[in-house]
Amino acid sequence: MKKMCASLLCFIVLVAFGFEAFAADWREGKKSYRSVCMSCHKTRGEAGRLALDIKTQAEWSTFFAQEPDSIHLKVWEKLSSDDIGSLEKYFRKYAKDVKDLSG
Repeated sequence: MKKMCASLLCFIVLVAFGFEAFAADWREGKKSYRSVCMSCHKTRGEAGRLALDIKTQAEWSTFFAQEPDSIHLKVWEKLSSDDIGSLEKYFRKYAKDVKDLSG
């Protein structure tokens, strides 16, 4: 019984910390989106507004898995792989196939 309780407690702690790590990652992605992407992707911006709900989660994952095109390459070279991963999590959070947009 003690082993089961200890295992359950470990599981709960891992899930809680895992969720916080995910939340921190997409929040970092939001910061990068605002500071990097929005410099061009805004209303009346050079590249036009970028709506995150134009693609599904899978489509955003495919976008981030590809090599950046010549337009994005200059900007992406300045980002770390962690920054790009956080951006992907942020984009996926607001993808068109996500039902619950709270939080």
